[in-house]
Amino acid sequence: MVVCVIALVVFGILSIFSATHRAIAREAFDCVFRKMTLRPCNTGLDKRLKMLVSMKVMKHNEGAGKFVHTNFEAISFVFMLLMIGSIVFSGIGIYNFWAYGNCNGQNSSELCLLNPETYSNTNPLAWLFPPSPSDVLPVSSEGLPMRGTTGAPVQIIEVGCFSCPFTKSTEPLVDEVMAKYDGKVALYFKYFPLPKHEYSLESSEAAECARDQNKFWEYKELLFTRQLECAAQPNAGELHSLHAEFAEELGLDTEKFSVCMNTGKYAPYIEAQKQESITAGIYGTPTFFINGKVLVAPKTIEEFSAVIDAELAAQ
Repeated sequence: MVVCVIALVVFGILSIFSATHRAIAREAFDCVFRKMTLRPCNTGLDKRLKMLVSMKVMKHNEGAGKFVHTNFEAISFVFMLLMIGSIVFSGIGIYNFWAYGNCNGQNSSELCLLNPETYSNTNPLAWLFPPSPSDVLPVSSEGLPMRGTTGAPVQIIEVGCFSCPFTKSTEPLVDEVMAKYDGKVALYFKYFPLPKHEYSLESSEAAECARDQNKFWEYKELLFTRQLECAAQPNAGELHSLHAEFAEELGLDTEKFSVCMNTGKYAPYIEAQKQESITAGIYGTPTFFINGKVLVAPKTIEEFSAVIDAELAAQ
């Protein structure tokens, strides 16, 4: 029974993509149905699978093959428990995503592949088939705001969204990296306003208008520090007033800042950056490129240091 249940799930999924597995899936279904209705399973599927798996393992290691053959039922039971656990936790994640907008539960700041932290039309099945950092293509740093040392041996591009809590939570790590590798690192910031984060595009435009007056990094810090306040604004007009308040707080020419915002001067530029990030396959924010090496939502300074130290050692 256990073997047939596992076969039903595995070959049932495989049969969606391959017709060659549908016969086995039907046979497994018949076996499970018979067992559930208190009738004997007469297909012999469990015995055939036991022999097949044992022989496959035996080709690589005779002892392991004999062990699998002897303990096949127990091993199958363990795999069924793991499968049930996986289904349960996946179900919990889907429920949390439906109820709270985060698969890790209410108020969680952990990265969740179910979260709309990217553009869903690029890969609607990303939560079933998670992307990998190795699939992400490089992006250009040309024309981006930069802090650190010009011509530094390590070039870091941060791709982030001003309304994204994950990007905000990584900012202390970014400051730690800049302090630890002072003189060896240049940091660039690339806008990636996400569609389901309130006012992400407007905040990107405000940061670029502040950059016009050489206050990008200070404005960036304010946007993250007061991120929740920005998201809570009832409409774009109130948000504009808050952005203007930030500009005044930093000593900017507020009239020039307001003209910049009202004309949408940098909307096409930010849209171009967004499209480049989509084309590159970026699937979560923040994403960092360290001399081309990709880090997605790093949580510790050690993750940064492992890549940076290797790059410095190679030069």
